[in-house]
Amino acid sequence: MTVDDRAGYSRREFGRLALTGVALSMSALSSRLGAIDSTVRGVKLGAITGVYGPFNAAPGQDVIDVVIQRSIAGGVGHVELVNGLIEPRTTGGGVGGQAPEAVTPEYTKSREELRQWRITTPLDRFREIRKKFDAASVNLYSYVMTIGDDFTDPEIDAVFRHMQALGVDKFCTNQTRVAMGRRMAPFAEKYRIKPAFHPHAQVHDPNEVASPESLRMLLAMSPQFMINLDIGHYTRGGNDPFAFLKEYPNRITHLHVRDARDGKAVNIGTGTIKVKEMLQFVRDNKHDVGFILEQGGTGFADSVEAARANIAYMRGALES
Repeated sequence: MTVDDRAGYSRREFGRLALTGVALSMSALSSRLGAIDSTVRGVKLGAITGVYGPFNAAPGQDVIDVVIQRSIAGGVGHVELVNGLIEPRTTGGGVGGQAPEAVTPEYTKSREELRQWRITTPLDRFREIRKKFDAASVNLYSYVMTIGDDFTDPEIDAVFRHMQALGVDKFCTNQTRVAMGRRMAPFAEKYRIKPAFHPHAQVHDPNEVASPESLRMLLAMSPQFMINLDIGHYTRGGNDPFAFLKEYPNRITHLHVRDARDGKAVNIGTGTIKVKEMLQFVRDNKHDVGFILEQGGTGFADSVEAARANIAYMRGALES
């Protein structure tokens, strides 16, 4: 079989499994009177909000209402909420919530305003968000919060209190670096909320969460520390995500699901990352590991349709 043949087969399999998943999803929706049943054979399926936006709220409308509407439309029953949707923005900030290399007065001012917002905002706002998700029968599964190098201890405490009010027991650390682990551990243990460290591909920088060694170092720091294994970034770093999943199934909260072929992102199930095999491994061994989509799709009308199809593929893989 040639590479093109394999690619064609993968596209056909994606279509078959996605259609199977759509049919099952519609049946589940009908039986649950609108609730999204996204736990399939014991495996939680969902998406990070970054893949099915934008969330354009009308004047006076809560952005969370738009998130919930698009989650329901996309069949996203387990939502990982990105903090940037509800927090003030900084001016000229760095990647993913870290400070920029060149700090400007505008950044310093807006960063201090964000810090004070975190410390002083009433927790009722976060409780309200949880109530909205619960009322819509959509699970607020996780949160995204980069605990950057310039966080103060009161600020770390504040964002843990936000997550406690949101009712989440885990969060994706996004761009948080290894050295912050020691400072985060007491807060994770105090609030019993698990930082799920999110790897990228910078495996040659020991302070970046990227290499297997960096992940093991973090796991040794606290029993509360877990891994949110981004299978795309981890693969790009030259590592095998399936091997890590099999080695540490009890220290991984969820995978960020991507797929790729020849270094380019492709629809889930049509690339070379073993998404189907990982789904079935978790299903067959009854591990508590979620699969959270963190990739859009091609060939779809919009991001909601792409999310729906890629989640449907994962559903079909679990039911096959």
